[in-house]
Amino acid sequence: MNASGRKVREPARAHIAERRMRVCHILATTEGAVWAFEQLRDLRDRFGYDVSVILNGRKGKLVDRFEAAGIRVLVADFEFLNSSDLLALPMKIWALAGILRHERFDIVQTHLFHSMVIGRLAAWLADVPVRLSMVAGPFHLEAYTPRWIDGSTQWMETALIPSCEFSRTLYKSMGVRDARLRVIYYGPDDAKFDPRHHTAAELRNEYGWSADTPLIGMVAYFYPELGVNRWTPPAVQGRSVKCQADLIKAMPAILEQVPGAKLVLVGSGWEEGGRAYLAKMEGLVQNLGLTESVKFLGFRADIPALLKSFDVAVQASASENLGGSIEGLLMECPMVATRCGGLVDSVIDGQTGVLVEPGDPADLARGILELLRKPEAARSLGRNGRQLMLEKFTLRRTVEDEHALYQSLARSARPGYRLHRSVWRAFLGALVCLYLAFRYWFVDLRLLPALDAGWRPWQFRRLRRAAARLKIGIARRLAPARTVGQIAVPIETAKSRSANEQFRSAEVAPVDPFAGMRVAARMRLYRLYAFIGRRKLGWGLRRRAKEVAKAIFRR
Repeated sequence: MNASGRKVREPARAHIAERRMRVCHILATTEGAVWAFEQLRDLRDRFGYDVSVILNGRKGKLVDRFEAAGIRVLVADFEFLNSSDLLALPMKIWALAGILRHERFDIVQTHLFHSMVIGRLAAWLADVPVRLSMVAGPFHLEAYTPRWIDGSTQWMETALIPSCEFSRTLYKSMGVRDARLRVIYYGPDDAKFDPRHHTAAELRNEYGWSADTPLIGMVAYFYPELGVNRWTPPAVQGRSVKCQADLIKAMPAILEQVPGAKLVLVGSGWEEGGRAYLAKMEGLVQNLGLTESVKFLGFRADIPALLKSFDVAVQASASENLGGSIEGLLMECPMVATRCGGLVDSVIDGQTGVLVEPGDPADLARGILELLRKPEAARSLGRNGRQLMLEKFTLRRTVEDEHALYQSLARSARPGYRLHRSVWRAFLGALVCLYLAFRYWFVDLRLLPALDAGWRPWQFRRLRRAAARLKIGIARRLAPARTVGQIAVPIETAKSRSANEQFRSAEVAPVDPFAGMRVAARMRLYRLYAFIGRRKLGWGLRRRAKEVAKAIFRR
């Protein structure tokens, strides 16, 4: 209460900063994601946070890592892609919200798209004081369906953490205020990638190549080729996201200029689809006659040593966050990367590496040859790259930036877990879930695929027939049958004609008063679909509405 007796809102949550803050990260996986483990471990060890994690299962290598480090693991369900999952979506959100209310975390931070959406709704419903989403990459923001799902719910977050400048740009294009965006990179532990502590792998000896053999390398999983759908960015539809095929296709042009060059591809196939793509790449190498110049190494644990042995490391992705560019540059390895996603943040053309156009094997060959022809300049780029990585792209910097963000938001956060807020948010959240389910089930799964297949609204045959019968009935009532003139009927004999048979009336079919309206409506529909067909998904209507609104408010 102030001097006038009016109630004053609690200004800042100083009591949060005074005690040990409880932080929970949420991610829908039990494998990989070593970065999540490293972030929580260092937040606890360096800054004293009480950390927990919510995963989507009890078994997996990631679970074992957390439990071995003494970090508590909770479990929730994050699936919602199938139609049956949509019906259970509110219950999954409610269950996760119950966990959050019971644990009373001060900060909840989500990673990965599936856990981000459900975790975001649950944290908002539970009224967690500080709610954050750390976006692992721009992939889902470049695709139609996950982009609108994220855009429809991002307002529930206290702040968003894009992990590259390109993701930040995409969020700003969706109308997110810059004040709610904080770029924090997913940085690796630089102690693991110090060229002073590693010796180069003996790849040349393993394959009997001479010591001066130019060696090109790429470290990446072989991911499945992606389908053509609205969950996939247009740039990678029908392709594998890492695009090893482009690098293989670039080798003939490289061998023309540097005949002794060798390419090694490090990485295994990711699940069954990835193994099929790996087999396809092995077939491509054979078809191009490159079996002596391209080698598949499979899974290797000695990545730092491999990177140190490469003359050029390559990241050829079509959609990417930072890929393996940070690790390669930390090892001072000259880097060639495609100009996409967050790769342009770490690989600065002409300063820390060479950038090429994605999906262009000829340009990829050009970039690799540029470094092979000038080894001294290439090594200089690698040294510059390590310096930049140490300044901005390490685990140490990631955790420090997260700590600074946590403290800043905690100081200005309102008290959380207020029952009255959770109650009215439950009603509003139900409407949000209904909107998400309806738009995804009806528009994304049914309407848009039908339009893509050539279906148009006037192809409702039964409805068309019913509408036609209705129009004919209305027309008959508005325009009853008329007699037009009288036509004489010839009679052979006067005796056989009667008064009633001397004349006959000719009936004419009624005129359809809606004929002109029907043609005009059909033309307007054709013009509408021609308009839609000339534009990208979304049709620019949102942008036009924003422009109109801005013009009105300026007045």
